[in-house]
Amino acid sequence: MSTTDSAAKIAALIKQGIAHHQAGRLAEAEKLYRQALGFDPGHPEALTLMGILMGQTGKLPSAVELMTRALKRDPRNAQIHYNLGETYRHLGEGAKSDAALRRAIALNPDHYDAYQSLADLLLAEAGLQEKAGHHLRARELRLAAAEPLMEVGRRLTEKDMLNAAEKKYRAAVALAPDNPAAWRGLAYALRALPSEAEPALRRAIALEPEDPWSYAALGDTLMALDRPAEAEAAYRQGLARAPDNALCRQGLAWINLTALLYRPETSPGQIFEAHRAWGEETMARAEKESTRSFANARDPKKCLKLGFVSPDLRRHSVSYFFEPLLADLDPAAVETFCYAGVLPHQEDEVTARLKKLARHWHSTIGQTDEDFRRQVRRDGIDILVDLAGHSSDNRLSAFAVKPAPVTATWLGYPATTGLPTMDWRITDAIVDPPGDDAFYMEKLMRLEGGFLCYRPPESAPEVSPLPALAKGFVTFGSFNNSMKINHAVAGVWASLLRAVPGSRLLLKSGLIKDKTVQEALLGMLAAQGIDRARIDIENLQSVVAGHLAVYDRVDIALDPFPYNGTTTTCEAMLMGVPVIALIGDRHSGRVGLDLLTRVGLPQLASPDAQGYVQAAAELARDLPALSTLRQGLRARLRASPLCDKNRFVREFESALRTMWKEWCDSGGAS
Repeated sequence: MSTTDSAAKIAALIKQGIAHHQAGRLAEAEKLYRQALGFDPGHPEALTLMGILMGQTGKLPSAVELMTRALKRDPRNAQIHYNLGETYRHLGEGAKSDAALRRAIALNPDHYDAYQSLADLLLAEAGLQEKAGHHLRARELRLAAAEPLMEVGRRLTEKDMLNAAEKKYRAAVALAPDNPAAWRGLAYALRALPSEAEPALRRAIALEPEDPWSYAALGDTLMALDRPAEAEAAYRQGLARAPDNALCRQGLAWINLTALLYRPETSPGQIFEAHRAWGEETMARAEKESTRSFANARDPKKCLKLGFVSPDLRRHSVSYFFEPLLADLDPAAVETFCYAGVLPHQEDEVTARLKKLARHWHSTIGQTDEDFRRQVRRDGIDILVDLAGHSSDNRLSAFAVKPAPVTATWLGYPATTGLPTMDWRITDAIVDPPGDDAFYMEKLMRLEGGFLCYRPPESAPEVSPLPALAKGFVTFGSFNNSMKINHAVAGVWASLLRAVPGSRLLLKSGLIKDKTVQEALLGMLAAQGIDRARIDIENLQSVVAGHLAVYDRVDIALDPFPYNGTTTTCEAMLMGVPVIALIGDRHSGRVGLDLLTRVGLPQLASPDAQGYVQAAAELARDLPALSTLRQGLRARLRASPLCDKNRFVREFESALRTMWKEWCDSGGAS
């Protein structure tokens, strides 16, 4: 056969193969591609198409081999480099994917898909892709494969990754301004700058008004900008298009429930009623399964099958307090199961440690509530503990139909779940004193030594000398979520700055680099007569050691109210910085008192604003005493009940046994 005849035959076979391929008849397509390769084993188009087909059938290593062969014949083909980059991405080989995608862009600067894939890769490397339902629907992938855990040779900071992703998505929207996926990607890369993310999301919605993710993301963005009425409207627009969308439902719950915890004017009774109403509505929507009984053996002394449910089993505040418990639970007394709502590429070194500590590990990604409950029942769980409450990406709706004989909530949320099917809340008598039981749907299980056990990070830098001694002025600081700083807080902090002449205030949080957020905070303090020159703004740092090192600039930490800090207070004390707290009327407003009491400093928590200002001012006026306190505070924290994991685990195990015995004594009724 002549060269011309051979080329014509190959072209015909490829054309027929593509027709079968596009119609989903993969076996027929493969046969035709192989026939084409029989005429020319190095034909780049046939090799590439065959590689794509191999990827679609899960044979990713074969896909790499075929596309690599294609590039030997056609090394300047941007599309082949792009396909190879996608294949490597789904194999989890981030460095190779990065190189191939960059080569595709170098060869074709207008290759939109390569820009978008590279941006997705950068986000994944940083562990910043969305959870289930939040994903960037950037395009229909050529290769059907699971989300990879990106293992890359280099390690960049979260800031570096987001900046790089932003640049790539900006390039993508410039190339394809009418593509809503590009605008969604840009909005996600800008999520720490809500005032810039907002127009990108509105553009995405204008281009694709039926996409519920965009409305959920817009609602979250508007909440970060303190525009709750507009946020609620966005969530409701999303639900109008997708009534079962979990993101929009959780967004509405945030506005109607969690936001109440931040407002000084709300009462514990109002908070309870709102959560109870949510629980009633959720119960009414819940799918009723055929059986509500449990076959678990009613033996009070049995080894308990204990499950924990959380989306935060990674580098997250929840894990700082959960890991000590999981590490030291007695395997003869409990068999542990972790139900993790963490995508593979979000897993990190904390996830790896938790996986080793748990007896069983199950991912809940992609599971419906019914799927999840069936898994729990198959595992024979005796006690199932929720670690999220109403925080992001929670599984509370799955608890509306009881998944285990005993259910409990702990750690992740400072109020009732509102569900009558949640049996217990694990707490203590300081944050939830006697009499507050009326504000919970759950029965309260109070641990005598405190409901928290803190695991200080191993990478914490050494405590520095008191900065005021060198600077000649006192610096107050708060590294809490900026949403916790309200007008009442600003008023008290302004009084303190006036009471301590020359003092300064350092604020640091995740959203504070957004100019709109900054101006709102500075405006509240300016309205109280505080010169903006006395306020310093610091962006949140993703590296733990770098974040903690900023305490080298702080003399005294200020707890916001009525929603106190938890991890931030522990971190401040770890770095030798005492914390001033105001005692509130709800769980979230008593955490500061709880933590300070555990380390033997209850006098730093005051019942009113006047006492708050006085306690902080007195510390600021006695620098020698403040310096001495600073140098000994880390040791005090480590020796306190707050870091005594043996004490905590024993009390937690005892509480579990009490819960289980009560269920057994009840005859095993659900």
